[in-house]
Amino acid sequence: MSAAYRCIDPHVLLRAAAGDLETFRALSQTFVAIAPPMLLRLQAALAAGEARALCHESHALKGTVALVGAVALAAALQRVESAAGGGQLGAAAELCDGLAGAFGRVLAEVERSIAEFDGAAVLSR
Repeated sequence: MSAAYRCIDPHVLLRAAAGDLETFRALSQTFVAIAPPMLLRLQAALAAGEARALCHESHALKGTVALVGAVALAAALQRVESAAGGGQLGAAAELCDGLAGAFGRVLAEVERSIAEFDGAAVLSR
């Protein structure tokens, strides 16, 4: 992860885009469009006490944030997924504390990377 980004590693998505910055930006914009509703669905499942839906939504969001190199958030979502998958809603709820803030920081960095990231040093990673 570069010093400019604390929550994401844009090189992860750039590698997935085969080093193409135009594709990187398009995929980043897709993330910005689809990830917030995914978080809302996760929060709704938690509020409804639906362990199966919470497991599904945390799994889906985990994969999405992993694509932008948000390793810490993906790991947190994995813990939520595991707890919800085991029917441990109380534990899952505790694990969800702070997810919205972490997600917000990831989203802000992805938005910034669309404008600023130039792919420097991608070949050395």
